[in-house]
Amino acid sequence: MLRRKLKDFVVIAGILLTASISPAMAETGKTPDPMAVKRGSDLYSRHCISCHQKDGVGEMIPWGIRNPNYLAAMPLNESSHAWHHGDKQLIQMIQRGNQRMPTFSRVLTVSEIGDIVAYLKSLWSERIVACQGPKHMSCK
Repeated sequence: MLRRKLKDFVVIAGILLTASISPAMAETGKTPDPMAVKRGSDLYSRHCISCHQKDGVGEMIPWGIRNPNYLAAMPLNESSHAWHHGDKQLIQMIQRGNQRMPTFSRVLTVSEIGDIVAYLKSLWSERIVACQGPKHMSCK
């Protein structure tokens, strides 16, 4: 019971910290800081590349897996919809994880996750970065 409450506290604290992220660290629709990209590249190589692959191309579903519930690691480059989300949403997704991706809120700081988001944005074209987040519905 105490362990569950502690886990809930950590998740809530992470969400609150995310809400107070400095715009300089991660700002939706803006080109990321080159130093943040470098730090994020190193963190991506350590924590993300095994599933999301080099340059964020995502994971191919292995031929032997016929389970419709198998969740492949999605592409994070501009070939998929990651750029449809704002920076804060991307940070929250990395913090929380999903059915297959582990929760990183206990492994990485909010600042480190922001650096990973900066690296992901470096994989996108200037047009895609400018259209990131809610603007993707109206960008041409």
